[in-house]
Amino acid sequence: MVILNAMDYYRQASLCPWETATGLVRLSPHCWYVGQQWVGVVLIETMNKDGIIMIDSGIRGQMWQIFECVRKLGYDPEKDIQLCMLSHAHLDHCSGMPLLLNYSHPVMYMSAYEVDWLTDPSIWERYAPVDQYTPFEPDRLYDYEKPITWGGFTFDVKHTPGHTPGTTSCFFDDVDEDGTVYRVGLHGGMGINVLTDSNYGDDEAERAKKERADFRKMMESLMDIPVDITISNHGPNIELVERMGPDKTDFRPFIDPAYWAMHLRRQLKGLDGVEAESKFNK
Repeated sequence: MVILNAMDYYRQASLCPWETATGLVRLSPHCWYVGQQWVGVVLIETMNKDGIIMIDSGIRGQMWQIFECVRKLGYDPEKDIQLCMLSHAHLDHCSGMPLLLNYSHPVMYMSAYEVDWLTDPSIWERYAPVDQYTPFEPDRLYDYEKPITWGGFTFDVKHTPGHTPGTTSCFFDDVDEDGTVYRVGLHGGMGINVLTDSNYGDDEAERAKKERADFRKMMESLMDIPVDITISNHGPNIELVERMGPDKTDFRPFIDPAYWAMHLRRQLKGLDGVEAESKFNK
């Protein structure tokens, strides 16, 4: 299959998820990526191994595969998925949410900045097929001043808009069996979709410049956060296939304290390109 654009990737992951399935790939002591090479979810085993925390729900067509991987880890997807935190409200990360909420009944968090997206299916036309849209309601909204404590983890959540208005990143400590502590970081949405010229009117030059400057400042401040292991909801964002070893349960290939800053510099490079071509800078 020839993949040409994001819509093609979405349809491939939704309609033929077995074609580029990754299976379970361990990213940190308790963290696993599962899905397709292009997009997936993060499964986090609670510290006492009594349940699963998810970051994103993935694409609706992936759900059988995600549930099967939950079973391979030794859990019951109907009973043991306790918490789901949504990184941002694009369909490749949340079109499976209605099924997850109705089957597994986890507590579900998302950003208040994107709740209105859930009531307006026309907003999806730019990103994914609208026939994949099914409304759902979050249980709780992120309070960016307070961490989320669950299953032995403390998740520091940060509002990091740019990819979408409510993109949410998170950071947490993961402890290995030998007592080694790794700081894990996930940027909730790579790409600067909402900062391109198409999102601004001809008379909104000052707003565009301010929001882009704010984004640059935010990304630079995120680089100062020490991160030992960078994880992602898109495999290519962390070179998942290229970096993982023959033993997918070995997370050591993903330990790289320098990777986080490099990961974020890609965002700034994208912003440089947007600003260089912007009608507001000509």
